[in-house]
This record gives sequence, structure tokens and C-alpha cells, in this order.
Amino acid sequence: MTTSHPASTLGPIGNVFYFVDELDEAVAWYSDRLGRLPVLRGGALVAFDVDGVRLTLHASDGYNSPGPAGVSAYWTVADVDALVADWTAHGAVAHRGPKTVFSGERLCQLLDPFGNLFGVRQVTA
Repeated sequence: MTTSHPASTLGPIGNVFYFVDELDEAVAWYSDRLGRLPVLRGGALVAFDVDGVRLTLHASDGYNSPGPAGVSAYWTVADVDALVADWTAHGAVAHRGPKTVFSGERLCQLLDPFGNLFGVRQVTA
């Protein structure tokens, strides 16, 4: 039996943080890859709006540092292979994939030039 817990019901992803050692360099790289400028900048963080989801770059600190650490958010894209080709040509490294999984989705995890895991997925029709 499932019990409803309204206070802990999850909604859609609203913000994905990537921690970086070189904030200005990361902002330039992501601006180029995403084809858009940040919508918010303040102190140790810079945020982009990616079709209603916030992608936030945060300067690494005593609490968080760059690198893959067990959490993998996947951003939906039209063509995984085209994105992987572009991003790896600009310093990212394919970490896992690209590959098609049992659900028919095409997935890839990339390591950005700052050491963070960045997942992309392509949904089949």
C-alpha cells in the first residue's frame, strides 16, 4: 500500500547545479555550447535558462567540487550523437556511451572540460 505524502511529492527538475573551479571559463564554454547567455549572475553562481529548467554553474567551495559523484541528470536533446560530436570537439569527453538502452532511448554521459558529468538523452518516437 502506498501512502500519499504531499510535502515530499516531487515535481519536475527545476535546477541542475554544476560545480566548477574556473567560473568565468565555464560560463564562456557553456554559453557557446548552449547557444545562449546566462539569465542570472551573482557571487559564486551563474544561471542559464534551458527551456524552463535552470542550469546553474557554481564556483567550487568547501561543500561541493567538480566531478561525477553518483547523480546523473539527463537533458533531453534532439540528436545525442550530434551533440556528443560538437561537445567532444570542444573539450568534453564521452564518459559512458553514446548508446541505445533497452527503453529505446539514446543516452550519453559526458565529462565537461571542468570535470562534471553531463547526461543527455534522445527519446525515440
